[in-house]
Amino acid sequence: MVIDSVIRAVELWISVFPFTVVGILLASIAVELGIFDRLFPVMKPILHEAHFTPHSGIAFMTAFGSPIAAVAMISEFYGEGKINQKETLLATVATWFPQTIYESFVYISPTIIPVLGIVGIAYLSLFVLNGTIVALLVFIAGRALLTRKNCTDCEFASETEDRKLVIKTALKRSVLNSVKLLKRVVLFAFPVSILVFVLIDLGAFDILSQYLGWMPLPPEALAVVPLVVANPTAAYVTVADLMETEVLDFKLALLTLLAGNLLVSTRYILTHRLPYYSGIFGPGLSLKIISVSAGLRLGLTILMILTLLLA
Repeated sequence: MVIDSVIRAVELWISVFPFTVVGILLASIAVELGIFDRLFPVMKPILHEAHFTPHSGIAFMTAFGSPIAAVAMISEFYGEGKINQKETLLATVATWFPQTIYESFVYISPTIIPVLGIVGIAYLSLFVLNGTIVALLVFIAGRALLTRKNCTDCEFASETEDRKLVIKTALKRSVLNSVKLLKRVVLFAFPVSILVFVLIDLGAFDILSQYLGWMPLPPEALAVVPLVVANPTAAYVTVADLMETEVLDFKLALLTLLAGNLLVSTRYILTHRLPYYSGIFGPGLSLKIISVSAGLRLGLTILMILTLLLA
């Protein structure tokens, strides 16, 4: 049984790995060429209508390339008195949208679409929809709570950082970045996938049904939920295997991924965002930011899960 599990895992990885390599490389090239920077003219009118100052607008666009740098910029503008606390809170929460786009394009789509196909596309669409709704709610709140100001010492940049890289240089950097990411995939995701395949076939996760029986998922699928937290790529491969063996259908596969995303988002907020925000904004403002952002992000994910359960 163990040998059969290993063989199934290896065969599945062989079939999807070439597509994963190509996807990661293309995403890395897009980042190196500054594709995200070209979005600024599109977003400028929206940010203006949301009553965001150019300071917050520039930080928002920076988040398409580096969410951490964007939040640091917002903190600096707030410390200098260029934006007030309300705008600081809303602008920081708004950076979740560029981060969602960035993660979807660079990290999730290169692996989940080749592995899961239409299920991966559906999950990715819901992931982006979550971030989009959060951004729309923030923009609506900005229009209602913020006062449009004429900024005399700043303008929306016509373009962000100049990245006129020679194609050869961009390709070289992209390959190096892709190799680093692929090393992590091979060194961690592949062995974890084999281990999970073996444990599932041995029935090691059947006990989970005693504690998570309220979820309409088979024991094998329940094993994938914590795996999404430990290694998303391994989780995608496992879900694909469970679909091939007809343990999961489209709905159950999508529900499994959303449940895993709920755990991932919760852990990320508590272990990364909360400490980081506390360090640059202080405990008071950081708790407000986390409460709003986590409430929106997690609340929408739960709503999607409930909708899928009732469908």
